[in-house]
This record gives sequence, C-alpha cells and structure tokens, in this order.
Amino acid sequence: MELLNRSIAPRRVTVWLTLGILWGTVLIPGMLRAECTAETGGTGATAAFTLRLNSTCTEAEREARAIPAQDLLRALAGGKGVDLAGVVIQGELLLDELPAQKVAAVGDLSPEDRRVLEGLNDEDVHVIRGPLVIKNSRVQGRIVNRLKRGFLLITGPVVLVHTHFEGSVDLSRTVFLGLVDGSNATFEQESYFVQDRFTQGAMFSETRFGPHARFHRSMFAGPAIFRGAAFNGLTEFLEVVFEQDANFSRASFGMGTGFSGAHCRAKCDFSAAQFNREAFFLFAIFDRPVTFASARFGSQADFSDASFKEHDDLAQATFARPPLLTRTARVTASMPSRADAAPFSQVVTIGLFLMALGALFYIIKAK
Repeated sequence: MELLNRSIAPRRVTVWLTLGILWGTVLIPGMLRAECTAETGGTGATAAFTLRLNSTCTEAEREARAIPAQDLLRALAGGKGVDLAGVVIQGELLLDELPAQKVAAVGDLSPEDRRVLEGLNDEDVHVIRGPLVIKNSRVQGRIVNRLKRGFLLITGPVVLVHTHFEGSVDLSRTVFLGLVDGSNATFEQESYFVQDRFTQGAMFSETRFGPHARFHRSMFAGPAIFRGAAFNGLTEFLEVVFEQDANFSRASFGMGTGFSGAHCRAKCDFSAAQFNREAFFLFAIFDRPVTFASARFGSQADFSDASFKEHDDLAQATFARPPLLTRTARVTASMPSRADAAPFSQVVTIGLFLMALGALFYIIKAK
C-alpha cells in the first residue's frame, strides 16, 4: 500500500501542475484582459449618433459591431450629428442623398454664419447638423458628395483624426462652418476637397494622402496647417486662397504638384518641404513673406509669372534644376541656383589650388 501511495503522489503533482499551467496560460489572461466596452449617446431627437469603442477592443470585436453607412445617413438626415471613435464603418456614405433646402430655410445659425453664407441664398444646401466626428476608426467604403450644383453644409466641427479611409473621400462643394481636423488620417484612395470653404481653418498635420489630392479653388478663411503631411500622388492646390497663415513645412510631395494661381494673403511656409517631381507656382501671389528655406526640389520648379510682394528666400532652397522665373516679380535680388552649383565651384577651386601647388613643387625641384 505504501508503495502504491508513493506511485500515485507524483501523478497528483503532475495533474496539479498541468492544471496550474492551464490556469496561468488560458484562464488568467482572459480574466486580466480588459473587456471591450462601448459608449453610446443619448436617445433624444437631436442627440448625436454616438458609438465609442475603447482601445482594448480587438479588431474582430470592432468588426462585429461595424456600423452600416446607411445607419449614419439616416441619422444625418434626421438632423443628428455623428460622434464615433474606434469603430468600423461599412458601405458607401452618399452625402448628396441628404434632403435639400434653401439657405434661408436653415435655422439656428448665428449671425456670423449667416454672413459666411451670403451669396448662397439661391442655392440648395444639404445640411449636416452638429459635429461630424470619426476618430481612430476605419472606413471601408466611400464617403462622397456628388453635387454638381448647390453645397453640402456642415454646421459643426469635422474631426477625422487617426482614421483610415480605405475608399475614396469626396467632400467637394462643402461649406465647413466649424473647424476641420484631419490630422494623422490616412486616405488610401482619392481625396477631393474642391471648391470648399473652410471658415474656421483646417488641420491636416502628418496626414497621408493617396494617389490624388485635390483642393482646387478652395478658400481657407482660417489657418491651413499641412505640416509634415505626405502627398503621395498628384496634388492640386490650384487657385486656392489662404486668408490666414498656411503651413506646409516638412510636407512631402511625391508626384506632380500644383500651386498655380494660389493666393497667399498671409504667411506661407514651405520650409524643409520635399518636392520629388515637378512643382508649379505659375501666377501664384504672395502678399506676405514666404519661406522656402531648406526646401528641396527634385525636379523642375516653375515660378513663372508669380508675384512676391515681400521678400522671399528661394535662394535658401535646393534645386535639382534652375527654377523657372520667367516674368516673376520679386523683391529679393538674390537668385536661386542649382543644388550642384556650389559643390561644382568648390571642386574647381580645389582643382586650381592643387594645380598651383603642383607647379610650385616643380619649380622648387627644378632649382
């Protein structure tokens, strides 16, 4: 019997060790992992459509709670705002399908907003009330406004920070009455903001734009901040008006870039920007000082017919080819040159010095 007990004891130890290992590797982490919690909004008629998933939610849990784009469209059509965080949105959000009305019929606007909308009284507008907030989320379908006439009017702030847009985004012909913040967002496909009005400013710091970004004929009444943004495809800021400071410092432009016809009424900052392909500033107007210090132009830069009304620092930029300055009006007298101009002159100087030194040695040796 004693021998039998001795043989059973090690087996009991083995069993308890096995159970302990299972408890430690399976049960305990499951108990310690924070639960995926969701915060929803109020139920009032004007309450925002709200869903915020916390950071501990797995991708599978977010997919399981994915929001159909049609649900968002119904909420917007009902006069609700949107407040989303950490979610997945599936399907196409077609904002031009929102009900249309005349500007004069839009209620609850401040006198200041009414002044912004002067001149649009005969236009149809499709209105989004309150905020449009989509943070730290993933949008799998398109978000588009296909209006050819009239405008989309968003009365509250638009926040798209740290959101990944897998489909195209077209918010053309939109009047933003609140601040727009798309910082650290990623646009995998086209992103269009054509003929927009940013009344309180726009922030796209560290934002990644896809194969085509268009801000053609848009107006920035507030600051325009594109600091550190990456424009990986064709980029259009044609005929854009910057009423306040515009910051493109450290921005990178991977393909052809157009600022032709742009009007900087305040300071424009392109310091340390990288232009890998052609950059066009034809007929651009700079009312205030503009800086290109440490900017690099890897291909042709064309400033023909541009007007610099105050001093510029083009000479502090690096150009792979001499910039085109045909009929360019500048206050600054210094002329920019090619990137290899200074190194070449240094090589010539060193070469002449070595030749003179060699001749001196020859004369000494001959004596």
